[in-house]
Amino acid sequence: MHELAVAREIVGVAERHAGGLAVSVVRVKVGCLRQVVPEYLGFYFDVCARDTCCGGAELEWERTPSLLRCSACGAEWDPAPPPAHADHELLVDFRCPGCRGGNHSVISGDELVVESIEVEEPAADPGRETAAANEPGGG
Repeated sequence: MHELAVAREIVGVAERHAGGLAVSVVRVKVGCLRQVVPEYLGFYFDVCARDTCCGGAELEWERTPSLLRCSACGAEWDPAPPPAHADHELLVDFRCPGCRGGNHSVISGDELVVESIEVEEPAADPGRETAAANEPGGG
């Protein structure tokens, strides 16, 4: 249920950067090592976005692959590669495939980033355009 807290933060980031304009799309990148269920995140995003500039906005997300680097030998690997066949279970291996060491650093897959937002352009004020056209030298 931590997706609720994540969704609140995503809406907060979008609100801070929207400049008061209505947001139509929020794009996020979610690393495979993040324990986030995308369907739950989408549900909670809709809930948190209500009555904000993000109300009705679409949440688009992209999974980023995981990659670890062994501190001992420098080997890099994905600790949770997709299974070769759909009927096999996923095996996660945080030990280096080269030296079997357990000391590693995360290169990618741990991120959760608001990549971009799309805002709706404000409608032009027809009264303002008419006033500008009636000013000397305008229009």
